[in-house]
Amino acid sequence: MVGLVPLQTTDELALYKWLNDPRVRRASGRPTWKPAYSLEQVQDLIKELLAQPSRFDLVIVELRKERPMGLIELAHLQPMSDSAQISLIWGEKGDEELVTEALILAVGYAFNSQGLHRLWTRIPAREKGLLDHFRKVGFREEGVLRQDHFGEGTWQDSVLLSLLSAEARPC
Repeated sequence: MVGLVPLQTTDELALYKWLNDPRVRRASGRPTWKPAYSLEQVQDLIKELLAQPSRFDLVIVELRKERPMGLIELAHLQPMSDSAQISLIWGEKGDEELVTEALILAVGYAFNSQGLHRLWTRIPAREKGLLDHFRKVGFREEGVLRQDHFGEGTWQDSVLLSLLSAEARPC
């Protein structure tokens, strides 16, 4: 139902919408995001992301409607340890099954195409739905990062999860 395509400069409007959506911002738990993004800042951000050799950014596309739904980030690619951080920005409201399918595809890409051994992620503890999606795919909890980001006027915890290539579901 979904596909993954590399991030391109033409994805600026979708990213602009998502980066300025309070729901998406709350779910991300990212203190480094600006309070708001202009279209020009998003264009610059995409150029910066595309120039980084230690990451892949993949747009999640709903195939039936050919519309972007979110973004999968594979960052901090470490060639010596064959590991990377995987993050999900789900920009659109919609079918929850699509989230899990997108994660399964991204995990398959990371392990099968990129030859990685380990993926890890950090998710705000209050985002129970997102945590459930990662767990459905096979991610296991490694621990809690206590008060690691500030959001909604208070310090918030995040959950650290990981998945090894040997534990991944075949896709």
